[in-house]
Amino acid sequence: MIMNPMLVTGVLIVMGAVGALAYALLADPVPRIARSRRQATSAPTVPLYRVVFGSVVKVVDAGLRGRTWAPVRASELELADVRTPLNVVVAWLAIGAAGAFGLGTIAFRNPFMGLVLAVGAWIGFKLVLRTKVAKRRKAFASQLDPTLRIVASALRAGQSLPIAIASVAQDAEPPISDELKRISNEARVGRDLVEAMLESAQRMKSEDFRWFAEAVEVQRDTGGNLNDVIDTVAETIRDRAEIREKIRANASEGKASAWVLMLLPVGLGVLYSIMRPGYMDPLLQTGVGQLLLAASAVLYGVAYVWMRAIVNFKV
Repeated sequence: MIMNPMLVTGVLIVMGAVGALAYALLADPVPRIARSRRQATSAPTVPLYRVVFGSVVKVVDAGLRGRTWAPVRASELELADVRTPLNVVVAWLAIGAAGAFGLGTIAFRNPFMGLVLAVGAWIGFKLVLRTKVAKRRKAFASQLDPTLRIVASALRAGQSLPIAIASVAQDAEPPISDELKRISNEARVGRDLVEAMLESAQRMKSEDFRWFAEAVEVQRDTGGNLNDVIDTVAETIRDRAEIREKIRANASEGKASAWVLMLLPVGLGVLYSIMRPGYMDPLLQTGVGQLLLAASAVLYGVAYVWMRAIVNFKV
C-alpha cells in the first residue's frame, strides 16, 4: 500500500508541533535575566529642591571661609548639641530669613516689616540655641554631684584618676558623659588632665567643676587623699545646688512677671491688628511710626536685659 507523501508530511508536522507544545509545557523553565539587568542603567534623579539647597549650601560655605564673623558660630552649635554642619545650619537660616522677609513684605505691604521679620527669625534662632545651651549646662550641673561620687568610688577601687574618668564617662548620661569623654581623649593624646578639666568647666560655665579641677591640681602638687578631697567637693556642690534651687523657686514669680510684661505689647499689637484691620497702619506704614517702632524695639531689648539681670541670681 502506497501512502500519500503529502499525508505523511502533514502527520509529521502535526506530531512535531504536538511534541514542541508538550516540551514547552512540561520542560523545566529556562532561567531568565531580570528586566532591571537587561535595561540600561541611568543616574538616579535628584529632586529639584535638593539641587537648589545644595547650591545654597555651597554658596554659604564659600562665604564663610576666611571670615571671622558668622551668623552662628560652630562653638554655639557644639554647646547646643547640634550635630548638623555649620554651613547647612547657616543655609537653613538664610532660607528662613529670606522667607520671613518675603512674608512680611507681602503681608504688611512694607519691606521694612519684612526686614524686621527676617531679623526676628535670626534672633529667634539664636534664642533657641541659647535655651538649648542653658538647658544642657543646667543638666551638667545636676549630674556633677553623683558623677563625682562615682569617680571617688572608682578611685577607692584602685583606679587612677584618668582611668576612673574614662570608665565613668562610658556609663554616664549626656551631657556630662560627652565632657568626660572629651577630657579623657585629650588626656590620652598628651594634654594635661587639669587643663582639659578647666577648659571643660569654662565651656560649661560650671564653677563647681572648676573647683574640682583646682582641687585635683592642689592635691597633685601637695599630696593627700584624693578620695576625701572629691567627697568634700561633691558635698559642697550638693549644698550649693540646694541653695540654688531654693533661689530659683523664689525667683520664678519674678521671671513669670517679666515674661508677661515682655509679651504684653506684642500680644496687644497682634490683637488690635486682628480686631480692627488697618488700626496699626500709621505705626507700620509712616516714617514717624517706623521710627517710633524702631525706638520701641531698642527700649524693648534694654528692658529685657534689665529684667533678666533683676531676676537672675548667681550662687
